[in-house]
Amino acid sequence: MVNEVTVKVETPTPEQHQALRVKAGMPRRSDRGTVKGLQNTLFGICLYLDDEIVGMGRVVGDGGMVFHLVDIVVDPECQGLGLGKLIMKHLMDWILQEADETAIISLIADIPADGLYRQFGFDYSRPESVGMEYQWNQRES
Repeated sequence: MVNEVTVKVETPTPEQHQALRVKAGMPRRSDRGTVKGLQNTLFGICLYLDDEIVGMGRVVGDGGMVFHLVDIVVDPECQGLGLGKLIMKHLMDWILQEADETAIISLIADIPADGLYRQFGFDYSRPESVGMEYQWNQRES
C-alpha cells in the first residue's frame, strides 16, 4: 500500500486538516486558528491514496533556532502500514537540511506514537526539562 501512496510537499487545506484530525480522533481546532496556523507552516507533507488525503505532517517554528513537528496524523484505516514513518522521514530530511546542531527540534508525542519518534532520534527531555501546555479549562476568572 505504501507504494500506492502519493507524497506531496504541501500544507493541507484547512478542510483536509480538520477532517483528518477528527477522523483520527484528535481534537478539532477552530476554523480561524486553523487557517492562520496553516499559513505559518515552514514545511508540510501530505499523503494521498486515490486523491484522498490519508496522512499529513507539518513543521512550524522560526526556521532557524526552533523547529517543532506537529499534526503528524495518519487515517486510522491506513495505520500500521508505515505511513507515519514515511511522514517522519520527509519532515526530518527537511529539518536536518535547514537546521544546525544548535537548533531545538521538538514535538509532543502521544502514547504510543513515542515509539515511532524514538526511531528518528527523539528522546524524552525529562528530568532536565518537560513539555508543558497551557490548560484553558484551569484559567482563573
